[in-house]
Amino acid sequence: MVKSYEDLSGAAGQARFFRPARYGAHALFSGAPPRVFFEELEFALVDLSSAGAGCSAGFAAEAEGLDAVNRIGVLRLVQHGREIFRARARQARFDIVHGRATAGFALEHDLFDLNALRRRNARALAAGLASEPQPSAPSDEYKSFCADILDFVGGFLLRVERHLEPLEKELRDSDVAEIIADLEHAAAPRWRELLELGNAIVLAIHDDKKLRAAFKAYTERTVTRELIGGPGWRRSYEKPLGYPGDFQIMNWIYDGTPQGETIKAKFLHQLSLIGSKAVKTRMDALADLIVEAGARGRPGRPFEIVSIGCGPARELEPILLRSPLESRWRATLVDQEPLALESALSSARRLSAGGRLDVQALNISFKEMLNPSPIAASFLDKDIIYSAGLVDYLNPLLAQRFVKRLYQFLRPGGKVIIGNVNNLTTGMIWSSEYAVDWTLFFRSRDEMMAMANETPDAKVSIERDSLDAIYYLIVEKPAA
Repeated sequence: MVKSYEDLSGAAGQARFFRPARYGAHALFSGAPPRVFFEELEFALVDLSSAGAGCSAGFAAEAEGLDAVNRIGVLRLVQHGREIFRARARQARFDIVHGRATAGFALEHDLFDLNALRRRNARALAAGLASEPQPSAPSDEYKSFCADILDFVGGFLLRVERHLEPLEKELRDSDVAEIIADLEHAAAPRWRELLELGNAIVLAIHDDKKLRAAFKAYTERTVTRELIGGPGWRRSYEKPLGYPGDFQIMNWIYDGTPQGETIKAKFLHQLSLIGSKAVKTRMDALADLIVEAGARGRPGRPFEIVSIGCGPARELEPILLRSPLESRWRATLVDQEPLALESALSSARRLSAGGRLDVQALNISFKEMLNPSPIAASFLDKDIIYSAGLVDYLNPLLAQRFVKRLYQFLRPGGKVIIGNVNNLTTGMIWSSEYAVDWTLFFRSRDEMMAMANETPDAKVSIERDSLDAIYYLIVEKPAA
């Protein structure tokens, strides 16, 4: 039905303050966005609107001097050495999200013409490819490994093309589900062997920045292009929220449900889940550690837990299932991403907790966690403060500072529990860092212990998950 003019409504609340639509940089520039320069500082472009740009500056350790909000300077977009845009801009925001510094820039007197930018970017790419120097080559061993990956994946995809695609439109959803389960079952043993071999090869060179860059670039040109046909690989690689490992990726891993429109896409997605299975075992082991500590809690009161960088907080369900019916839990979920908190609260509300679980959510920045602020009262006198995956993104000094800060919030007898991917061949370094540029700190036992260096009075121990892919640092405050 056509509405009259007086029937039309505008937005409500904060949405009344109109902001131009934002577009993901990878999608807007077909996977090759320009670099951003603000004065002397270089950034990766995350998203763009007609009025400004959202950027990432890499690890927080490399972000010195970025927090001068409202500073005016020259903003440039550069592709292959060719400047495709220049204008005065204001640094509108600065924050640290999952250990990475992010910044936003608002144009002062100009607007981005997005279509013109896309054309200029494409021209710069086309002109730059011919003169681009050949990148360093990885070892013959690694090239052979990548060939084995392509041969293995290609063999399965070829069989799908020959035998299943001609029938695909006739198949019921249940038929497709059975086919994907059969394909995954057939592929899993060899795929796990290949992942472990890849881990072993790249761990030997991972500390050499130039070699690491060469290996990653080669992987992107060969293997990644094939794997991103699966939604899990693609989302991890393109990072639509500006960072890897977002709540949607976590939910896909936890659920294990095939994603994608075709059998090919669903199969490739399931390969990504095999490579990231440690995310699920991390949650299981974490839930066990929390339940074990909860069994020793003070009777007659809820056991107070805090999850930092909570994502979808799917560990709450196994915590309830594995703990006695008389136990009660009060959980504070903390994340910088509102969509993650919405997902976490939605999952928590679906639990049949019978009054055993009370949940609150805090949408605060990483900086607020580290610095004294009024919000600190929300963390005082807690039984357990844990972070399943946030510290994977923090450099050693920042990780130490983070653990020390959480330790200060604990009640006597409380624990800080920190999960972190390890640096063993049983881990996930190749499938994350090299296949989809999911950059993390892959830590040894000694590096895990070093995170507790600023809590000298604590009892410190290390646990691990069932796959031997994740370490847990457990820092216990002495009882009063």
